[in-house]
Amino acid sequence: MSRAAIRDALLADSQLRAIGLNASSVLVNYDGDQRPNDVVFLVLRYENEDYIANVGRAIKHFTVWVHMYKKYSSDFVKIDKILDIIDGVLGNMVHVPGLDGYTLTLAEPEGRSRDLRDDVYETICRNTSYRILSRQTEPV
Repeated sequence: MSRAAIRDALLADSQLRAIGLNASSVLVNYDGDQRPNDVVFLVLRYENEDYIANVGRAIKHFTVWVHMYKKYSSDFVKIDKILDIIDGVLGNMVHVPGLDGYTLTLAEPEGRSRDLRDDVYETICRNTSYRILSRQTEPV
């Protein structure tokens, strides 16, 4: 599914790094009991797949959640700017190989959520979703 290509691209982006995002705050399918930090973190969620017969591959749905600790900031504009950066990173990924043996062919935006609050993590949050097309480039 190109998991490595996506995560590596987000971790390598200078704008996201400047915000303070790193390997401990860009998390895959995170569902811990508490937030991983008191600033901002991303949760990468790999969703369902729809098989497209005439393409011979599956379109995969992928969501990035941006959480910001309420005591750090309650400004959704900051989250919107992070979502814009993520859109730029993923939108520029075409035929990008990942270290997991999958190449990301294309990431197409599907839309963004409304402004949300997460009472468990004590964060404000939003998400952005994509349709992903990828291919296996190395045998498993």
